[in-house]
Amino acid sequence: MALPKRTSSKSLRKTTASSTSGRRKSSHRKKASGSKKRHKSSANNKQIAAFVEGDAIPIAAPSDGLLHWMRLLIGLALLPFVWISLESFFLSFAHATKNGAFWRTGEFWFFTIGSSIWLVLFFGLRSRLMLWLYVAGHELTHAVFVLFCGGNVKGLHISSSGGHILTNKNNFIIALSPYFIPFYTMIVIALWWIIQLIFPDYPITVVHDRILFASIGLTWTFHLTFTLWMINREQPDLQQNGILFSVALIALINILLISGFLVLASPHVTLEYFALTWANNLATFHDRLMESVREMIHMVM
Repeated sequence: MALPKRTSSKSLRKTTASSTSGRRKSSHRKKASGSKKRHKSSANNKQIAAFVEGDAIPIAAPSDGLLHWMRLLIGLALLPFVWISLESFFLSFAHATKNGAFWRTGEFWFFTIGSSIWLVLFFGLRSRLMLWLYVAGHELTHAVFVLFCGGNVKGLHISSSGGHILTNKNNFIIALSPYFIPFYTMIVIALWWIIQLIFPDYPITVVHDRILFASIGLTWTFHLTFTLWMINREQPDLQQNGILFSVALIALINILLISGFLVLASPHVTLEYFALTWANNLATFHDRLMESVREMIHMVM
């Protein structure tokens, strides 16, 4: 797919200026009509945007100095936990494969089939419809978390080239939620749960389970590929909260999420086993890190 051309910085300034001009005129009319309260409410609205092609108009002021350094330090502190979680996932997966032949189970293969189908579509047949679906899931996730955090959604815009919501509330959870919540996977699981509630006596067969895991594989890989694709572009959501903090938090939650799928799909990897593996990796992390540092110093010297 031929991607839309990147908007130049000059055109961005023009767009920003015209948008600002429009807002000023609108505010002037409201003030003239005597609706000062409504004008104040409109001025307090925040725009949270997802620009697919990376040509985003800056919509959030950068964090102040203290907050910036706090998020940088938290991001650095999260990096060991990202590594420990990734290590624990691979060790748990290896355990499931070795002791339980997890790679031969229907759940694993149909998850893999669904994932492979999406990878073919993403790299070979990516279209504007797929971009629209991603932006829709991205902005709707923002909107859901705004409501969870007690805010109001005043407006929603979705297109294949970008989107945004207008809200009176924003924080790092709202801003980063689309990067670690697989919107369409949650929809698939919710629909499966609702169908089971509506038809409790309907027999669930092996075929139904395989359809479920294939759908989870396809939708979760949809989430993962677009998340990685978007992080490489200039995203207001990430810039607003600091790149290191945002990427570390996104990576940590996504690793824990796929680990949860592994626990659910494999009878040989329990939550207790994964937790013990994670705790053991945490306890030995410092010693292993120091040993690696000493080995690197020895190689250099």
